[in-house]
Amino acid sequence: MPLSDAAKALLAARTGKGSAKPEPKPEPKPEPKPEDLDAKERERREGFRARAKREAERFELATDSEYWVALCFREPHHPRAFCDAVGVEADDNGFVSGDALRAALGDLPPRSTRDRAKALLAARKLDDDASTRMSRSPRPDPLAGVAYSGDLAHDAKAEFDALLTALTAPPDPRPAYLLDSPHWIAVYWPSRDAKEEFLADTGWDVLGDKYLDGHQAASTIRIEMKE
Repeated sequence: MPLSDAAKALLAARTGKGSAKPEPKPEPKPEPKPEDLDAKERERREGFRARAKREAERFELATDSEYWVALCFREPHHPRAFCDAVGVEADDNGFVSGDALRAALGDLPPRSTRDRAKALLAARKLDDDASTRMSRSPRPDPLAGVAYSGDLAHDAKAEFDALLTALTAPPDPRPAYLLDSPHWIAVYWPSRDAKEEFLADTGWDVLGDKYLDGHQAASTIRIEMKE
């Protein structure tokens, strides 16, 4: 059946054939150049960029956890012995300024290859201890001793009491793994770069960058602690 002229025109429009051309898409309006902006608009944009930069810096400071290291010790008196030997003071929460620690240490002797090798071997010993710790039996189930009666309210209270007892139990004073010790001090710096520079200067970088054996750290900087 021959097509009518109207049908042919409709078919041509749908297939893109024929004399009708598609309308061109409008080009996006170009972004004005800084020199084309008036003073008020330039000030507004510069203020926004400054605020965005400040927010980015605050976010980095709030989320970066690399500004400190924890020195872990075997006995409760060892953190104080370390501070006394170095000549620094920890605050009530056990924090020590990294800048104060550097000032107390003075000019550090250059680290020899032998010194770094000894520290590295000590760090590997801690890694071996970590493997042993991971293979140990898990802690006892705090709910193992709960006697269930079938009464929901009674059993829920019994479970709560058992969990509270487990969570508030004193930490092991002599943990098998030193870095689990409750006896520690934390050294902090104003920036990541300052921390990494200190670790490199003292040779602590081969011991770790987060949790360190405080006794090995003292030995690395030739500090004798009173045992």
